[in-house]
Amino acid sequence: MRYKEYNTNNVLEKSIKLFWENGFRGCSINEIVQTTGVNRFSLYHEFENKEGILYASLHLYKKRYCQEKLDLLKAEGELPEILKNFFLSFIDESNAIPGCYFIHIATELADKDKKIKVLVDDYLSDIENKLNMLLQRKGVSSDNSNLLARHFLGLYCTATSFCLIHSKDQREKHIETGINVILKKHG
Repeated sequence: MRYKEYNTNNVLEKSIKLFWENGFRGCSINEIVQTTGVNRFSLYHEFENKEGILYASLHLYKKRYCQEKLDLLKAEGELPEILKNFFLSFIDESNAIPGCYFIHIATELADKDKKIKVLVDDYLSDIENKLNMLLQRKGVSSDNSNLLARHFLGLYCTATSFCLIHSKDQREKHIETGINVILKKHG
């Protein structure tokens, strides 16, 4: 057996950045080879194909970048502040990739790739469940918390997409306004 001369997570990190910048369809396996420094045979052996790299990169992104942010929904404090901190954690410009990789990839592929749709749906369902638990912990009835969690999930999807086109101040204002509107309308 031949010794593996590369770190899988490094390959996936570089692939995340490449897919983020160019889109999945906007980059070729040759660009992945060039960016990662790993030959095509090794990539195919490890991941089977370009889609396999994408699927593995989504799993790594969730594990490496999302768990700490999702844990913010367990924080103590005022509900609007907890929500604001959660949303802002994804769009912070000091992040390696501001925004949400899942939302970015879903925008391009969820309607055409069933496995991507399942991965994105599972990810969003996890966020919605954590939002629901936060709302119930803060005294919102379960009937109302389901609706609120759904609205906050929608805000999450739009807010994490805004990184691409809006300034930091505009994103922050959008989030604060969205939180306040949702809480006033349904709170």
